[in-house]
Amino acid sequence: MTGSSAQPAAARPRTVVCVKVDTLGDLVLFIPALAALRGAWPDTRIAVVIRQAYLDLAPQLVAGVEWIGTSLDPFARGPAADPAELTRLRHVVAALQPDVIAAATSRQNWLETVLAATPGASHRVALGTATDDEFFATQLRVHLGIDARQAFTSHAEFAADDSDWVRGLRLADALLGRAVPRSRPSLSLPAEVVSRPAAFLQQHRLSPGRYVVCAAAGFANVALKTWPAERFAAVLRHIQERHGRPTLLVGQESERPHLEPLAAAAGGDTTLWLGRDGSLPELAALIGQAGLFLGNDTGAMHLAAALDVPVVAVFGGGTWPRFVPAARRHVSVVQPLPCFGCGWDCAFGDAPCIDGISVADVTAAVDLAFARGRTDFAEIRAVEPLPATTREIMGKAAIRYRQARTDHLARQHKLEELTDLDREKDAAIAEKEASIAEKEAAIAEKEAAINGKEEAILKTEAELRQKEASIFEKEAEIHSKDHEIAALKQVCDEREKLIFELDRNSRAFEAKAVTIAADKELLVKTLRELPEDRAYAVETIAGQAAHIRNLESIRLLRDGEIADLKASLANMTNGRQDLEQARHYGRLLAEKEAVIQDLHRNCQAREAVIRQLMAETTSVTGKLWHAWRATRVWAYERFGRPLSRWWNERLVERCWMQIGELRQYPPRPLRWDRRLPRRRPTAALPQIGIVTPSYGQARFLERTLRSVLDQQYPKLRYAVQDGGSKDASPAIIAGYAARLAAWESVPDAGQADAIARGFAKIQDALGAEDVMAWLNSDDLLAPGVLAYVGDYFARHPEVDVLYGHRIIIDEEDREIGRWIMPRHDAASLEWVDYIPQETLFWRKQAWQRVGGIDPAFQFALDWDLLARFQQAGCRMVRVPYFLAAFRVHGEQKTSSVIHTTGAEEMRRIRARFHGDQQDNTARIEEQVQRVRRRGAIATRLLELGIRW
Repeated sequence: MTGSSAQPAAARPRTVVCVKVDTLGDLVLFIPALAALRGAWPDTRIAVVIRQAYLDLAPQLVAGVEWIGTSLDPFARGPAADPAELTRLRHVVAALQPDVIAAATSRQNWLETVLAATPGASHRVALGTATDDEFFATQLRVHLGIDARQAFTSHAEFAADDSDWVRGLRLADALLGRAVPRSRPSLSLPAEVVSRPAAFLQQHRLSPGRYVVCAAAGFANVALKTWPAERFAAVLRHIQERHGRPTLLVGQESERPHLEPLAAAAGGDTTLWLGRDGSLPELAALIGQAGLFLGNDTGAMHLAAALDVPVVAVFGGGTWPRFVPAARRHVSVVQPLPCFGCGWDCAFGDAPCIDGISVADVTAAVDLAFARGRTDFAEIRAVEPLPATTREIMGKAAIRYRQARTDHLARQHKLEELTDLDREKDAAIAEKEASIAEKEAAIAEKEAAINGKEEAILKTEAELRQKEASIFEKEAEIHSKDHEIAALKQVCDEREKLIFELDRNSRAFEAKAVTIAADKELLVKTLRELPEDRAYAVETIAGQAAHIRNLESIRLLRDGEIADLKASLANMTNGRQDLEQARHYGRLLAEKEAVIQDLHRNCQAREAVIRQLMAETTSVTGKLWHAWRATRVWAYERFGRPLSRWWNERLVERCWMQIGELRQYPPRPLRWDRRLPRRRPTAALPQIGIVTPSYGQARFLERTLRSVLDQQYPKLRYAVQDGGSKDASPAIIAGYAARLAAWESVPDAGQADAIARGFAKIQDALGAEDVMAWLNSDDLLAPGVLAYVGDYFARHPEVDVLYGHRIIIDEEDREIGRWIMPRHDAASLEWVDYIPQETLFWRKQAWQRVGGIDPAFQFALDWDLLARFQQAGCRMVRVPYFLAAFRVHGEQKTSSVIHTTGAEEMRRIRARFHGDQQDNTARIEEQVQRVRRRGAIATRLLELGIRW
């Protein structure tokens, strides 16, 4: 229920004091309520009590309001923490002589109650219902004698699911006696504040509206709700690499140990800004000039929302949904759990609601925010990675924890009351001891008088005896007081023990009573529900239990049989692999024997030639000819061969880029070509049809799909052909079905069959001049590559096939190598498969000319297609840009069958060009070195800025 039990204040109160000693975000969300009061009461003096740290920013929030700062934190410390500051603040508020005092925080605290007790205020309104301070109510009654339930004359109620800024407006409704317009918090900074960080932005080349500001800490109040730093770093790298935006990491100087490692991990164009006391206006100016805000649920997030900056925020469940951004454009990422509403007193200690949000969840939200641009969007993206059973367990644990916490608070308040009683006893004892000290001082004074008047005492013995008698009486009285004090102390100790014993017994009796009542109710219910034939039911249940035990025994036997079958299947698989290896090595031995026989025949022929030459050298001319040949051979061996080796070592072996090697350097952030050539108008571009074959690649599949679909190519026809995967692949593909030309998930006969099926679904829609390609489900296309390829084919109608450079990545999308390809060489293609398949594009007419993919190939199907393109006379070119990324991981086909199926298929392709010379290892090695040498030359030139 929402409503208000408050009566409106006087039509024109003279002075109003609002107490809002809360966080920065709460203060920003209170702007609409303050603005409504200021507009309705233009002549009223309005003062707001806030935390001292926010005084530098407060004048920018609402004009015409006085701001009173305090160092008190009523949520962290009690009334006795700083009596001097509390006294000062009470005097300041009393000096204002307020007509109205309004407690503006959603969770009523002791400081609001203390200030509401200021004499002279005729109207005291609190937000919410009449409640005690959850933690310090007892201290408030004990130390200051104030009862929170009696401090306010009326209350402004709100709904549990109301946002915090709406709750503030409900307080304004109650004060004004009417509903005020529901306007979101809005903040406009003056030019002087906006210009403060201009030098910093210029120094770090951050253009207003372009950079992304990230508040990854903000744990001054609640450290538990901070998303892990390494995940923020991953999202910042994604923003830089995917969207090309520089990032600005902001925080306070106290957060340096947390933010400096984060900035280093983010790398790239990440700048770190750390503020100090008094720098909140500069922080607001930095946030207000950003193109996007990314961060936790903090005051900086609410500043961004009020400054109309798009917000991507990571939320936990402590106060959800109270602080959802009051923004025109925002995406809030949250993992709903049954333990929500804990107030950040987490039952599990480590906030699983925050930890369960992955990097992919937040990068998807960032991508959505960039895709929406300046249009309005307000989306809450709920993440639900936990199974229902886990969520149920968490819900029960949270309920038990909250009950234990409530019991703990009740015991704490009881202990505080007992402590106060003990303190009163101590005060009484101290008073008695002071009285004794006074009497002892009097005795000392009298003794001094006696010592000063010894002569008078000697003269007046009667007077001395009288004084001695008086002294004896006082000593007796002192001893009597000592006995009374000891007796009182003993009584206090006994009463304290009795109180503790009674408290333990009371709790034990209450627990036992609850248990007995529950057991009784369960027994009564059970007896009522038992049928008349319960004896027969008992026998039936016993029989069913025996049957269940028999079934369990059968299941155990069946599990053993299944385990034996699995072991047998594994042995059979290993045997097949060993057989493939044996066949491969058998072929190698046969090839070696053939080479030996060939060498033997060549040696015999060479010996015959030598004998003939020896016979010919008997003449002078023959001797001169052979001397010349010998000189040439000697010169080559002496100078030519060392020079060739030196050149190959300097150019090829020392080059960091090696075609054929898949891991060339430690992982580092993926970096694409900064700029591809400009695209042509859409009407001049060809259609591009792409097929992605997939099986069991759920961990990489979505990244592959996004690399194609996020290109936004206007004439794309994209089909995905899944082989009936058992993992999450079909669900992932279905999530993008609306953007695909076709897809299905059915068993197939291998990769070649999947590619053929995929193209069969889309090739009828393609013209002869349109372009085709396939992209495996673990590889990625470079950003903007489809526009570049379409433009290139449009400008070069004579080209049938093109490919480009390759980037090699690992499982985490980190770069581990590059292949910089030389210009196309038809001779090398006859011997070596060196062209990166993921960068390959061709016209449909070339595909039709060679008859498409050959399903007989499962490993070298891309080389087979290229070989048939070349034999059909297709013109192939290599373009000098990185077009795609090839992923290296342990499950890929390349690493598992290259020595068996792969070796046999490569021999078949070489046989098309060279027949019986297909296994000429010297010729193969020569072409391999030629490709590597020309690739090294291309690498050296690219380092100089020349795309050769």
